Amino acid sequence: MPLNDLLKVALISSFAVLVGCQTLQTTNETVSETRITEDRVESTEPSAESASIDNEFSEGERDAVEGAPTYPEPVLTDESMYDPLAIVRELGEAVDSPNVVETYKDEEPMVEPSPDLAAIEGTIWAEIIGRFDLDDLKSTKFADLHRRRLTHSPGFFAEFLVKADLYLPYVWGEVKRRNLPSEIALLPYVESAYSPWAVSRMGAVGMWQIMPGTARVLKLKLGQTCDQRRDVIHSTRAALDYLEQMHAKFGDWLLAIAAYNAGPGRIERAIKRNRRAGKPTDFWSLKLPRETRRYVPRLLVTRDLILDAKAQGIELPNIEPEIGFKTLALEAPMEVSLVQELSGLSLEEVRRYNPCIRSWITPAQEPYQLVLPKSAVQGFSTRLVSVSVRDYVRTRPYKVRSGDTLSEIAARIGATVPELMMLNGMSNSRIVAGRTIRVPSTSENISKQLVNLELGNAYGETIRYKVRSGDSLWKIARRFRTTVKDLRKLNATSNLIRPGQWLVVPVN
Repeated sequence: MPLNDLLKVALISSFAVLVGCQTLQTTNETVSETRITEDRVESTEPSAESASIDNEFSEGERDAVEGAPTYPEPVLTDESMYDPLAIVRELGEAVDSPNVVETYKDEEPMVEPSPDLAAIEGTIWAEIIGRFDLDDLKSTKFADLHRRRLTHSPGFFAEFLVKADLYLPYVWGEVKRRNLPSEIALLPYVESAYSPWAVSRMGAVGMWQIMPGTARVLKLKLGQTCDQRRDVIHSTRAALDYLEQMHAKFGDWLLAIAAYNAGPGRIERAIKRNRRAGKPTDFWSLKLPRETRRYVPRLLVTRDLILDAKAQGIELPNIEPEIGFKTLALEAPMEVSLVQELSGLSLEEVRRYNPCIRSWITPAQEPYQLVLPKSAVQGFSTRLVSVSVRDYVRTRPYKVRSGDTLSEIAARIGATVPELMMLNGMSNSRIVAGRTIRVPSTSENISKQLVNLELGNAYGETIRYKVRSGDSLWKIARRFRTTVKDLRKLNATSNLIRPGQWLVVPVN
């Protein structure tokens, strides 16, 4: 298959399909997986493994999203051609070809961008620009290709930036409160195109792309009802904590950001190699994985385009600095369908403001919190007064029959075993025939909507994959480390698939 055809294939999350008109516009942005592993959190010593440095680099690489340019390397393997990190809508064809490599002389002078504050007065960009503090971008092939991609058509960069309209004000507020360089607020653009629903094949989740093991170290909860890696507030706290740890460790923000992407162990080993060789130890002088060599320039390119928007003919989106949502404390978890009724919001709106929700119920981890747009808070609070706490989850009695198991009952009603245990105050899943338990009376319609959104099922995280020519269920299963049986069950399909067809694929 021609290279361009391969690069047009992309993945999207099922949720992105439903809300794309609001936040996930078509983009060519590469989604980078931040794999904060135990190496990043615990180990600071070189690995005892005798793997070669080449193997070390290939292990840490993150290749471009299909549909976006894959930066040239000596060998384009199937793995480098395909990246399951895409969580935005189907990508358009990139202007810059992956076969094109342009070089620039190091001594070529850089033009310092000059912000036009009058054009952005009253928006969040005026505040962010005033606190840019990272080092200048060094011209590289990665930086140039990324700049060309973000500016390849009028309005594209503005459409890319506006993806963060709901979440950027909160992230910026936290960055400012901690007195961090404002470029840190742009990092989720590089990580996930600011999508809380970003899912990588390796299990990194959220707009900050955090791995499960690291989530636990950073005290994020990964429950059946809520994955806090998706929660804008909790994930931002964890990511900024980690970045501050890396800055304290290396004393340099570019190295801290590189460590966020590649892990502190790799950065330390690269620094030690350069010191032994008598070479500088700044980011630009280190031998790092290809993805990290692209990752930091992408962030700096995004910053410089914002700085130089007027000269580039770029109209920055009008995003106000005021946070558009409010967090409410609930006395107990609440049905999503009841949240809809009390707030007057659609299911898609509830999900957009509460991306961590993975089930028919709001987060069941204390403190019980709900995020709503400010415009809906008063109405919700007024109507909530008339609802008893015991009715936050509306239940009905179910008499256990001989042969029933809690998992079978849960599957029939669209709930999970932990949820049923929580509703009935059970310490284990054992049930006895003849006894009555409480089960949610959530309407069939809401249950079906949640299943269709794929936000709570037995397969964990799922993404959607567009079948390409030459694919088979066996090849797809092997690529995503799943089974043909699970693919057939999830998609209610036979072994016959056709190019262009969308499949639901479990990723962890």
